[in-house]
Amino acid sequence: MDAAFGWVFGVVGVLFAAMGIAVLIYTARKVSERRRILREGLVAEASCLETFVVHHSSQGHGQSQRRLILGFQTPDGRDVRAEVVSDVPHVIGDIVPVRYLPQRPERALPAGAASGIGSGPILIGAVMVFFTCIGLFVAATGFGTAASMR
Repeated sequence: MDAAFGWVFGVVGVLFAAMGIAVLIYTARKVSERRRILREGLVAEASCLETFVVHHSSQGHGQSQRRLILGFQTPDGRDVRAEVVSDVPHVIGDIVPVRYLPQRPERALPAGAASGIGSGPILIGAVMVFFTCIGLFVAATGFGTAASMR
């Protein structure tokens, strides 16, 4: 019975580590895509179709994020709508320069967006590295216990 518990403990650790690695990969891909859009993306003049504020709050602390719905047309005539986060206040009808990749114009970004990584992805990365290490430690402990019980 103890060996089976060790195997289950080890598998749970591997799942934790796999989940941590998956989130790390997802975050790295998002950061890479953002940098590529800002570096290589085509430029378009988008019109502000809608503007709204999203409030996030947890444990009494709140954070607001200004979002815009932008509309523009690609050179091939395709109408595109993109929801973007903006640090600059805009009103409906404003012209906002955007950058986008031709294969995914709906992921456009304001042309003046910061190209740095930001603290969010760095914090997520650090937490996921810690999460992965804990998962690997739990897996090694579980599998080691199971092997020693045999």
